[in-house]
Amino acid sequence: MKKIFSLGSFIIFLIGLVFYFLALLGKDTFLLPAVIMAAIGFLAALFGEKTIYRKIGLFGNGLILVVGLLLPFVVTTFFWNKP
Repeated sequence: MKKIFSLGSFIIFLIGLVFYFLALLGKDTFLLPAVIMAAIGFLAALFGEKTIYRKIGLFGNGLILVVGLLLPFVVTTFFWNKP
């Protein structure tokens, strides 16, 4: 069962990466599915077996979450704030 979580996390990362790439190309409707897929993939990787797929799933999905959620939050809060 744990191996399925690891491999599933990797596959979800690839799907989320495609969605995020489409969002970067201007199709804004794909941003929310990309972040949701990354969150599901990150959680699945946490419960997966310790293989290379788990490491790729954790790092890739974590990177999508940071770039898709955390970075825009920090930028809009601290740098685009008018006094």
